[in-house]
Amino acid sequence: MADTIKTAYNLVIETAFVDGDTRTITIKNPREDISASEIAELNSYMQENNIIIGDKDGATFGRIKKAMRRATTTTYLDIKEE
Repeated sequence: MADTIKTAYNLVIETAFVDGDTRTITIKNPREDISASEIAELNSYMQENNIIIGDKDGATFGRIKKAMRRATTTTYLDIKEE
């Protein structure tokens, strides 16, 4: 059997809360064409509706610090003992 190569894509969103707490949200298989304006809209929605809260002190959501699409490639080696 040959080596197997697998590539996975994730949208990684780093968030900040008003008390200084942070959280990273990972979404599997995001669209390839997500724009900065869509991330800005998501940020506004999250701020207006406070849809997530900090886990330290229940702090209010502050902002999205960074959003990036990450590709991870894993190679599974076919090693046979002969």
